[in-house]
Amino acid sequence: MLSLYEAAYLRNQGESILDDAVQFTKSHLTSAASMAESPDSSELPLPEAVVVERIAHALERPLRKGVAILEHLFFISVYEKMAGHDGTLLRLAKLSFNVLQNMYQKELKVLTKWWIDLDLIRRNDYARDKLVEVYFWAVGCLWEPKFELARYTFTTIITIGSVFDDTYDAYGSLDELELFTAAIERWDPSMNSLNGKMKVLFEAMITGFDEIDIITSQEGRPYCLEYAKLSLKNMTKLYMEEARWLAKAYVPTLEEYRLISSLSTTYQSIVCATLCGLGTEVAPKEVFDWLFAEPNILVVSSDHCRLMDDIMSHKFEQERGHVASSVECYMLQYGVSNEEAVDALNEMVEEGELLDPPCRHIPKEVLSLFLGFEQVMDVLYKYSDGYTHSDTTTKDMLTALLVVPLPIAP
Repeated sequence: MLSLYEAAYLRNQGESILDDAVQFTKSHLTSAASMAESPDSSELPLPEAVVVERIAHALERPLRKGVAILEHLFFISVYEKMAGHDGTLLRLAKLSFNVLQNMYQKELKVLTKWWIDLDLIRRNDYARDKLVEVYFWAVGCLWEPKFELARYTFTTIITIGSVFDDTYDAYGSLDELELFTAAIERWDPSMNSLNGKMKVLFEAMITGFDEIDIITSQEGRPYCLEYAKLSLKNMTKLYMEEARWLAKAYVPTLEEYRLISSLSTTYQSIVCATLCGLGTEVAPKEVFDWLFAEPNILVVSSDHCRLMDDIMSHKFEQERGHVASSVECYMLQYGVSNEEAVDALNEMVEEGELLDPPCRHIPKEVLSLFLGFEQVMDVLYKYSDGYTHSDTTTKDMLTALLVVPLPIAP
């Protein structure tokens, strides 16, 4: 039953038999999981207890939606509890994870030094300080050792990009943001039209781009810098449109909102930054061209991200002054309550086929990024805004992944 449940989650949109299989297996597994809450659950034989734990974990998040490296940790813990497990295999699995963790710690040490030297948050104190959360996002999508450079380019550009997001959302006046957006569009290094904080931010991004340009030019990919600039220009133009909506207290229709705000999730910038670190074989110029043609996988994945973010963070965003989210747009357009709007938007998150049409000419490492984004979003945003408010379950995940090694018996 559990295997059928996991397999059914690999369904494509419109596969009604597998839709029914999800509902059928979920119902039966929920009944089975209730054993864990019974008074006698602590007396279950070990094999049954392990099965109940696996069922509860799958109901919380099927493998299709789980972050791979966190799923590794869970299944190591499950395997250790199984009677007759292979002690050598378990030891090797733990050693393998601890080696990965040590690698992540070294990478994060380098990134932390870079971030401290950049000194961006002190000089732009309105912004969220999210280096570790962004690095977790990078590891969630790109956990294997061979992706070290991609994790670096992802983290550096997107950590600075997070400050851009806060600048448009919570700091700049409309006039200041118009000047800032125009300076980025011209790529004006003089930045004479900008105030101090925005000049500092633009300088930080230029520094980050220059570093990536050195790396990619040595690989024979000088075009990476131009695409990175284009992604930033696209992102800030979308941010600017949202800022104009806020200034006019304009609440768009849901369709209008999704057209603009789904792409303002920065997914194009995130993928572009990652491609810069993936090397010539995986990310030649043709892949960048494909990305900037806004393929379906980018649009659908960005839309899912925006809806999930809005559902969990819209109350906080409205309190600090923010453009109407998809929740407010839906409520106003259809005259429904907050709860009804959230239910409808959750259904929309389940819609949309990422690989329609198929992208057979695109390397699987690139396509896997989008699946990784959705998995990280589900982990961070299923019950709260775990990116902004990371002192909740996010802290536990960060601790398990980056701080505490697995104990290995002598």
